[in-house]
Amino acid sequence: MKRRLLIVDDDREAMRQLANQLAGSQLIEICGEAASVDEAWAKLQQSRPDLVLLGGVKETERGVLCQQFRLAFPHLAFIAACSPNELVWEPFFRNLGIWVIAKPVQSGQVEALAMMAQNPALDTRFPRQPQQHFSQEQQGSMPHSQDQHQMTEPYPAIHAQPKAGKKRFITVYGPKGGVGKTFISRELAIFFSMQKKEGRPLKVLAVDFNLDLGTFATALNLPRTPNLFTWVQELDSQLHAFAQRRGIDPYSVRPEEWQELASLLPLVPQHIEKYVIGHTESGLDVLTSPRDIRQSFEIRDYHLYLILETLKQSSYDVILIDTAPDTTDATIQALFFAEQVVMVGTPVVDSIENIQRLLKLLREAEYPEERIQVCMNRLQRKEMFTLEEIRAYFQLHPSKKIFSIPDDGEVKKSINTGIPVMLQTGRGAAREAIETLGKALFPVDEETKKLAAKGKQSEKPSILRWLWG
Repeated sequence: MKRRLLIVDDDREAMRQLANQLAGSQLIEICGEAASVDEAWAKLQQSRPDLVLLGGVKETERGVLCQQFRLAFPHLAFIAACSPNELVWEPFFRNLGIWVIAKPVQSGQVEALAMMAQNPALDTRFPRQPQQHFSQEQQGSMPHSQDQHQMTEPYPAIHAQPKAGKKRFITVYGPKGGVGKTFISRELAIFFSMQKKEGRPLKVLAVDFNLDLGTFATALNLPRTPNLFTWVQELDSQLHAFAQRRGIDPYSVRPEEWQELASLLPLVPQHIEKYVIGHTESGLDVLTSPRDIRQSFEIRDYHLYLILETLKQSSYDVILIDTAPDTTDATIQALFFAEQVVMVGTPVVDSIENIQRLLKLLREAEYPEERIQVCMNRLQRKEMFTLEEIRAYFQLHPSKKIFSIPDDGEVKKSINTGIPVMLQTGRGAAREAIETLGKALFPVDEETKKLAAKGKQSEKPSILRWLWG
């Protein structure tokens, strides 16, 4: 039986050539072509393909797009067709379960992968329906026994962008451990929670995506319950109930079927408050990592994707994610979802080299460099490398600022006591550096800027701070 292939690529000529090559194939049947994301969603609904070939699509990340498609249509297999420059993304795509082939695509490559693909025919006990988003009012008006499969939309609502006001989705990442990512994440989150938008305080959520060894809660002296795993357990409970309502034993459900069930769950951003912990001193909300390392092993990629999509639909103005120094699914999804990335390192050889290698990788993949802000943490008065030397090594544009955070006494005290620098009295060099980075990521109201300027005029000169800490 022929496998049905959908080609998604904004290069229509390349699509036409591949379609001609596969016209006489005994293994592949072209069931549709799409040059945009909207076209692709429509074709997925109409033609129900088995395979999707993802070429280049403007203004979207293929990793995120694949996860969106997969969540709504779990039976799909994916092939990423990459240009030579984009092949540097191969490890990331493979980690997301996507096959990778080089352009120009040859028909034999596609046929070979089609033969390798697992039979996508899933049990018909789960009718495929698009995922829904419901407001709190809509949730309250629905009978609890109502099955989600009775609610439909023209195409998956997971594709829709949040209708809430403009927000920032910021990921703090560092390719090397021990560089102070959690410190920077904590201070930025506190800074944002102290700012205003249209006269009201910003609503800020910090998320610890270092699933097994996260310490964000510890950094703020917060309890670890509830946490991200609490949310995952609730998602699993909903999935089990969904299966049981159909007379199916949840313990007989295959992994790919859980993926399909996940695509039917409504996203309810109003319920996020059940899983977060409030930081009283700042008003910051925190979604902490699991308490037990073993709990992180139970968190699947569809759990993470549902959580990130729900956060996007939430009422938070700023969502800041602290990641692990790795390339696990959690970190990759956090990077793909980010509107801005703070890449943290320290002015030492191994950290600088790791950042340079990652920047090179991103440039070769044509990743928008304007999304990335480089931050050198623990900068002292006398370093082996100056910021200008580091800038030259990173091959940054002269206009690109390297943000730096000094390593002084207030930072050490803050780390040991769990009291953020941003909440301490006085205005030390580290605090001012955090504020500078925060304002670059999310400019504050003019009213707040004026107050800050007024405070700056009234304080004493700080020229000796670097000398005396």
